[in-house]
Amino acid sequence: MKYSLCLNRFIISTPKTQVMRKIASRVFTLVLLLVFSSGTAFAIEFDDLLISGKINAYATGNDESVHYAIPLKIIIRNNTSSTIQIRIPAGYTFHPDDSSYQNIIVTNTILLALAPGRSAPIEVYGMCMESSDHAPEGEARYTSAGMAEPKIVKLAEYIEENKYFNPAGQNAMWTLIEDRPLYEVTSLDTSAAYKLQHFLADLTGKPILPAPEEEAYLYNYEERPSNVSVGGEVEIHTSSVMQVQWCLFSEDGILLREMYNGPLGPGDVTLEFEYDAQVYDAPVYYLKLVADGEIIYNRRLAFDND
Repeated sequence: MKYSLCLNRFIISTPKTQVMRKIASRVFTLVLLLVFSSGTAFAIEFDDLLISGKINAYATGNDESVHYAIPLKIIIRNNTSSTIQIRIPAGYTFHPDDSSYQNIIVTNTILLALAPGRSAPIEVYGMCMESSDHAPEGEARYTSAGMAEPKIVKLAEYIEENKYFNPAGQNAMWTLIEDRPLYEVTSLDTSAAYKLQHFLADLTGKPILPAPEEEAYLYNYEERPSNVSVGGEVEIHTSSVMQVQWCLFSEDGILLREMYNGPLGPGDVTLEFEYDAQVYDAPVYYLKLVADGEIIYNRRLAFDND
């Protein structure tokens, strides 16, 4: 049985003002990093600065991204009369004030030189540590929670080293933290999934086994639905080539399944989606298109008569 939907055409463009804003932001960050790089030996750990009161930090969820890419935003203020060099390493964690949201682990070290009395907004590359909780939202407040356990830190550093800020990296993080079988490290980026599986095998001593036949659909994103198929297409227009992930998410914003992972555009493109409604049987899901950590398309799929 198959249900088919045709969603509206969606135009993705990159206006000049948006491009310039992104460039300006990245140049600002680059300048900070260049200043920092001249004296890395003088870096002060984030925790130490918070405890001493030399900085304040205000962290919230990031509505513009997903839990496996750039899930948090932090505003850091230097309360001193001197420039401070700040380091937040891969493996550092943030916990929400509301425990229904996911804990987040940093996956890309933040290096920041902050002038006296100045504040800086920072986007935090990170990943979810709790697959059953709600993804971060802008209204969710986060506080620092120190370094994760050593094996989890090693995975975060490996993700940083290889830039696996993607579904493969997220599935690896869940697999390690929740002690799952290594076949759950899956992705349409098969090279990343393969390397992450083998990294975790070396780290944990677990064998790499195939998924049981009854679970194959969940962990093989190329397998077609065999029961009730829900599918359709979205027409996209983009002005440039983008590397994207086209994924199915739960109502709580949790990554469930990749449907495409690769280059997109430029020009008119049709993105298809399909999933087995007997496996994914909730009344509400979201289709999200993610490029460079940013959500550029977000569509609710509802079968609850809303």
